[in-house]
Amino acid sequence: MTPTEKAAYTDRARSLGLSLGQFFREAGSAYANRNAPSESHALAEEEALEAALKQLELSTNRTERTLDAALAEVRAALSAQP
Repeated sequence: MTPTEKAAYTDRARSLGLSLGQFFREAGSAYANRNAPSESHALAEEEALEAALKQLELSTNRTERTLDAALAEVRAALSAQP
């Protein structure tokens, strides 16, 4: 940080009634909180994706069972033909 930048930050902190250290702590906290919603949004998307994958797995299993039953019926019908 250049002396000019430090002076500008000191003036801004003083105008807000804060020490320079407190000014930077609050700025860091505000920055961290600004990014927090996107992290929780990413977590929600991940959970939704996991739920969708679970539903896909259940649907696939159900379809496989249905196809196996249909195939068994076709085999039985073919073996019953003269």
